[in-house]
Amino acid sequence: MATMKRAQQMALAKFAAVGDVAKLRDGLADIVDKGDKTKRGTWAYFAGRFIDWIDAEMPENTPFAVWSLEGNVKLPFAVFSTAPIVTCPGAGACAEWCYSFKGWRYPAAFLRQLQNTLLLTKSAGRRIVAQKTNELPDDIDCRLYVDGDFATLAQVAFWMSLINSRSDLRVYGYSKSWRQLLEYDKIGGKWPENYCLNLSNGGNAESLRGDVARLPIVRGNFLTVDIDGKLAGKYDSKEYKTAVRESAANAGIQRPFVCPGRCGECTPKGHFCGRKETSGVDVVIGVH
Repeated sequence: MATMKRAQQMALAKFAAVGDVAKLRDGLADIVDKGDKTKRGTWAYFAGRFIDWIDAEMPENTPFAVWSLEGNVKLPFAVFSTAPIVTCPGAGACAEWCYSFKGWRYPAAFLRQLQNTLLLTKSAGRRIVAQKTNELPDDIDCRLYVDGDFATLAQVAFWMSLINSRSDLRVYGYSKSWRQLLEYDKIGGKWPENYCLNLSNGGNAESLRGDVARLPIVRGNFLTVDIDGKLAGKYDSKEYKTAVRESAANAGIQRPFVCPGRCGECTPKGHFCGRKETSGVDVVIGVH
């Protein structure tokens, strides 16, 4: 199996999101049956590893790293992801252009998202996530949810408690799970000082932006603006930057910071979105 159809991937993601291990295993077995599980790097190879882990009753030795410490040029942080859309209760128009699907071309990336999605649905799985988080190196930058989002109030509470327990970490992220965040605040949840949240657009609860913006964890807005598709991702080009600024101005966004696409080096003091001293300044990026 060289590739997977999006519909098949979404079906697996939905099984993981509701914690249906049996149906997820059956779907993975179908991938193995259509490929060669002994051929490293293939869909069948990674799906076979996932099945072996399920059959071993999901021990702490997970088939894929819960937190990826590898990083890349654009994202030199420890990163955590789950499957997009199925874990995004605040998704709206953004579901039509979600960049996360680009990663679904790669079997290890897709199946890691499924693994983490499944872990968060189980008490034993959440213990594994907590253990792996506590094993992270001291004093590092972490991005929570490169893909996916807080699926439930319980998951917001889980992560806030965990981040509070690792006060040395510098954690940041983006979210449209505004109802869940506001529910956590309403029940008196403790917000960690070392978590910095950016509010995305394209969600289904835009009327709540003002309310959620007042939460102490919020840095400000991170907004996607429409540009010519031919310029998408061309962060270094003058034409791209001009198009983004013009689109932002047309949307009434004043004096924004244009995201350069490289999170680790966007300013001399560090990444803009992860620093609360940049609070109140909108960050904009072209649709990508």
